[in-house]
Amino acid sequence: MKKIIISVLGAGLALSSLNASALSVSASGGEDAHGFQVNQGLLPGFSAGLGYFSTNDSGNNTKAYSGQLMFSPYLPGVDVSVGGRYQYLDSDYGDGGGLGLGGSAYVDTPIPRVSVGGYGFYTPEGLSHGDVNESYEYGARARATLIANTYGYVGYRYYHTDFDNHDGKTLFSGPELGVSVGF
Repeated sequence: MKKIIISVLGAGLALSSLNASALSVSASGGEDAHGFQVNQGLLPGFSAGLGYFSTNDSGNNTKAYSGQLMFSPYLPGVDVSVGGRYQYLDSDYGDGGGLGLGGSAYVDTPIPRVSVGGYGFYTPEGLSHGDVNESYEYGARARATLIANTYGYVGYRYYHTDFDNHDGKTLFSGPELGVSVGF
């Protein structure tokens, strides 16, 4: 019985220490746009996140609220995540949201502590509701590790949504800067 109790306590301690070090907070900004994201590791390879993005790039204000669940398999030399993201848009064009599928991939460069890659999410019409018909967002980034668990990045983001009664609207298109801090 002692061995079982010690094993359970040891596994719980190991799991809690993984979760304690897997929290990250990131913030980004571009011309007429800003956002933040909080991610928390759930189990090895799985994380959940909440995010907010506000843009006025198109001349009309849009706020995006998101929640995501991602899986990051171990692949040597590549930082990959795949999963789903639910996003709700509060926009001058209309309100609604949907479930997007996507992920990210980054690879190390010959420059120490620097990686390059990108991300993308696509929400098809069949997984959307409200005034949102279809949405996609993608970006490319170069990121540099500043100190342990902290990196800065520079990149390009493109965000487009089709709303009811409107042609497709580009909500944001342009460069962005950001920082991510892990705990």
